[in-house]
Amino acid sequence: MFSNFDENYIYTEEIMATKENDQVDYVSSACAEFLRKQQDISNCINIKAFANLHNYTGLLSSSEAFIKQHFSEVAKAEDFLFSSSGDLVKLISSNDCCSI
Repeated sequence: MFSNFDENYIYTEEIMATKENDQVDYVSSACAEFLRKQQDISNCINIKAFANLHNYTGLLSSSEAFIKQHFSEVAKAEDFLFSSSGDLVKLISSNDCCSI
């Protein structure tokens, strides 16, 4: 199991992924937390899409909250242009989304 985690370095160790252990869940959670901490205006749309694709509900929620909180800056980012119409409708129709 990983014993050290530092966002500036990658520690590698062989992981035996079995149904009986939770190492995969631990690594998955650590990766999601790393992405959450790295989230910014330029990558939040892609992190949200990644979280949605891989069903990381906690990361998805934090990405959506980040986008809503920084909506005026995110709307100016290049990745915003590639958002689906469904995502945009959901985002702008929410009560807690900031206006441009």
